[in-house]
Amino acid sequence: MDKKYEDTVLPTTVTDFIKLLNNMYPERCADLEDDLKSIYFKAGQRDVIRFINMLKERADENVLR
Repeated sequence: MDKKYEDTVLPTTVTDFIKLLNNMYPERCADLEDDLKSIYFKAGQRDVIRFINMLKERADENVLR
């Protein structure tokens, strides 16, 4: 793990946890210097975050009904 995250702790709420994940793994374009394996790995990380965001949005919509 990156040293910049060594003081990071598990947030106490789901919303804060999702915010942390979105900050750690933001949406971004591939870097031209990245190799294909790295691009696929980062895309997979972000895909998991998108899935979690979708689950949270769905849960929030159900609460509002």
